[in-house]
Amino acid sequence: MSSVGVFRKVDVDEKSYWVYTLTQTDNPASSTETPPSTSFFCPSARVRFLKLKLKENNADDVYRLHPVISPAHFPSTRSGNQQGESLLDCNHDKICKLPVVHLNDVDDEFKCGICRSSWVSTSYYACLQCQEKFHKECVESPPEIRHPSHPFHPLRLYREGSGKECNSCEESIYTKLYYQCTTCKLFMHPRCAMKSIPFIEDHPKSHPHPLSYFPTQASLVCHICGMINNLDPTYICIQCIFVIHKKCLGFPRAIRISRHHQRLSFTPSLPPGKLFCGVCHRQVDNNYGAYSCSKGEAFFAHSKCALDKKVWDGKVLDEVPEEDDIIDDGEPFKRIADGIILHPFHSHNLHLEISEAYDENKLCRGCCVAIYEGQFYSCMECDYILHESCANAPRMKRHPLHPYPLTLNVATIGPDNNEGIFRCSVCSYYGTGFFYKHQIGETRFQLDLRCASITQPFHYQGHKHPLFLPLEPRPEARCQTCKYQSYSWKVNCCIECDYMICFRCATLPYKVKYKHDSHFLTICDGKEASDEPDWCEICEGKIEAIEERVYYGNQTKELRFYKCDDCCRTLHVECLLGVNIYMKPGNTINDYVYFTKYSFETECTEWIKVRILLNSSLSRPICTGCNRRCPFPVVYQQSENEIFCSWDCIGYATW
Repeated sequence: MSSVGVFRKVDVDEKSYWVYTLTQTDNPASSTETPPSTSFFCPSARVRFLKLKLKENNADDVYRLHPVISPAHFPSTRSGNQQGESLLDCNHDKICKLPVVHLNDVDDEFKCGICRSSWVSTSYYACLQCQEKFHKECVESPPEIRHPSHPFHPLRLYREGSGKECNSCEESIYTKLYYQCTTCKLFMHPRCAMKSIPFIEDHPKSHPHPLSYFPTQASLVCHICGMINNLDPTYICIQCIFVIHKKCLGFPRAIRISRHHQRLSFTPSLPPGKLFCGVCHRQVDNNYGAYSCSKGEAFFAHSKCALDKKVWDGKVLDEVPEEDDIIDDGEPFKRIADGIILHPFHSHNLHLEISEAYDENKLCRGCCVAIYEGQFYSCMECDYILHESCANAPRMKRHPLHPYPLTLNVATIGPDNNEGIFRCSVCSYYGTGFFYKHQIGETRFQLDLRCASITQPFHYQGHKHPLFLPLEPRPEARCQTCKYQSYSWKVNCCIECDYMICFRCATLPYKVKYKHDSHFLTICDGKEASDEPDWCEICEGKIEAIEERVYYGNQTKELRFYKCDDCCRTLHVECLLGVNIYMKPGNTINDYVYFTKYSFETECTEWIKVRILLNSSLSRPICTGCNRRCPFPVVYQQSENEIFCSWDCIGYATW
């Protein structure tokens, strides 16, 4: 006798549904139904019972994929060590042997002991021994379900989901119990696997006629997303020969994504011609639904790509007037007179000037990079300066790297940012200047001005083709400049060749000045190095590829360097600009570092206050962290006798 969950056709309020029922049969395909017992075992006990049985049988096989064979209900007709053994037959003291009790309601702080979510259920259960509460669906989950959306294979109950995506709700599965079809790689939460499924869907927003449930969808292309998805339930309209996935019902008609500056509107078909998606950059099928620019610009996007969480903030703008969705793009400062402004991050007036002579000590307060050429704003009362482009950085903006609008901030020690420092979420550089920020709860996204200046398409001076952000990371893709392997989609890729450059390298100044050279130096990578070995003029070290150990193994890193072709002068990027490139001398930082107390094996944090100083003395100081001469343009002073050459050395000294 085995427990199998099946779906029956039931009429509710004159509408037909597939409704889940628990059936006990010798043959799961039989229609003979025995009403299940009204008492159930604690689901936590079922999981622990399986772990104990696995440890007894094979200790090395505990963490592999194993189905849950103990039924949710009792009593069992089997005894001994047979499949489907009742928990009451187990002699282990740690197994909960008391049945769970039924509840009609729970408090507001409820969290299911199995799926760890606060999802609202029809009813609940509580275990008197565990003192935990559970969803009805999590408790009544049988070892096997015959699901209408997947009629050819049963869904088996397994333990310990590890981040797999539920095919119904598209949320990650971090539950102690979940359903899986090992043949088709289909995964479901117990609560999703037991949901009722309507035979007929009336969805005028998606289609004017009623849609019928069609369980086998192996070769049907959805007219909304233009894709075939064997694991997504499908509805059809025979009258119009129309097909739509269940997940595509109710697609928003108007949205805004981070990859385009205008709203997008859904259209069931596209104009003729060869069109490409502005998100994934693959071709768009003209015969199926997609999103296009509401203002008539030549921008198109696959439906699935446009609704990806990386580019869409989840807001439906169908009924929202467009003027309510526009970010004010006026000047971010107050214009006092022609060429004179008052910036909100500085208390004095700034005057527009043109750079004539390079001074390595004059750094922009916005991006913390030296002013090599072009126009800049200079304070009329102090040494505060800003690139013209940094002064014009809008107070709010949308950027392709983040789906939500970003707000301009400045790293100062104050009520809003008491550290005086920030770390870019994309390039991971620390900075003390301007940055864009968006925060929801504890999740914070920060973007420095250098990364924020990269738009789509990105025309990089070191490559002849335009570069784009991919939707998914390229496998084993390496940056052409630093040679680091990227496991993120936050890179700039060429769709015409294999060129790729990470944001850490793309945001470095392409041309720089050196105080001992009258020419501009251009950034280079290993391919541009000459046959003869080059030597850095600052550290006198050889410019060559090195093997560096990272957390996932060893990999070769090609050192980036600047070169003057006229003078044959070469310099390491770190030697010329520093390791922490965007740190402004004269700033004070109040931040914390992580360290580990090895005697207690605990990770701790310690708040420190340091001052950034220019490393301009004749005798370079010795770093307290690495015990070497500080080679970089700036140093960090924690006390009179403690000098550090980089932010990492402060952490090493704390360890």
